Amino acid sequence: MTQPKKPARPAGKNTAKASGSSPGPRVRRTPEEARTLALASARRLLLAEGPDAITLQAVASDLGMSHTNLIHHFGSAAGLQSELMRQMVSELTTTIESAVMRLRAGKAEVKDFVDIVFDAFDRGGAGRLAAWMALSGESMHLAPIGEVVRDYIDSVERSADTEAHAASVHERVTSATLFVTVAALGDAIIGNELRKMVGREREAVRKLMGALLPAVLATHPKGSGHS
Repeated sequence: MTQPKKPARPAGKNTAKASGSSPGPRVRRTPEEARTLALASARRLLLAEGPDAITLQAVASDLGMSHTNLIHHFGSAAGLQSELMRQMVSELTTTIESAVMRLRAGKAEVKDFVDIVFDAFDRGGAGRLAAWMALSGESMHLAPIGEVVRDYIDSVERSADTEAHAASVHERVTSATLFVTVAALGDAIIGNELRKMVGREREAVRKLMGALLPAVLATHPKGSGHS
C-alpha cells in the first residue's frame, strides 16, 4: 500500500535566505526624506492643477504615504502650502540673485537674464506661486526676492559718478525689472492660452522681451524730461 506523502516542511530561515524569496523589510523614510518627497509632490500638483489641488489627501495618495504621517510633518494642508511657498521663494531668490551676479560680472547678456527669469516663472512654477500668494494674501513671503533686487539696484546706483546719473540708473534698472518680471509672470499664468489665440510660438513673449529690454536699459534721450 502506498504511504501518503508527508506535507512539505515550510522553508526555514536559511532556505529563505538562499532562495531570495523572503520579502524585504518595509522601506522607512526619514523625516527629512518624507518632507522632501511631500514638497516635491505638492509642487507637481501646483504646476499641474493649481494651488487648490494641494491637499494632504492628494499628496498622501501620490506618495503612498498615510494622511496621518503628513499631519505629523506639516500639521495641516495650510502648513504644507506655507512650507512649499518658503521653499519656492528661496529657490526663486537664489535664481534671480545668480542672474544678477552674472550680469554684474559681465558673464551674461540681456537675453540670458530674460531667459532665466522667464524659466523661473514658467517651468520653475514661480508664476503660479506669485499668483497664489497674491490671491491668498501671502505676498509678504516674496520679501526676500525684493531684497535681492534692491541690493542690486543700490549697488548699480553707487557706481554712478553723479546724483543725476544715479537717478537715471535707478529709473532704468527698476523699469527693466518691472518690464521683465510682469511679462514673465503674465506669460507663465495666461501666456499659453493667449499664444494659441493669436497663433504664436511658445517663446514669443520672451523673444519680444529680449528685443525690447535693451531699449528700456538705454540712456533716456535729452529733452525727454530725464537726466
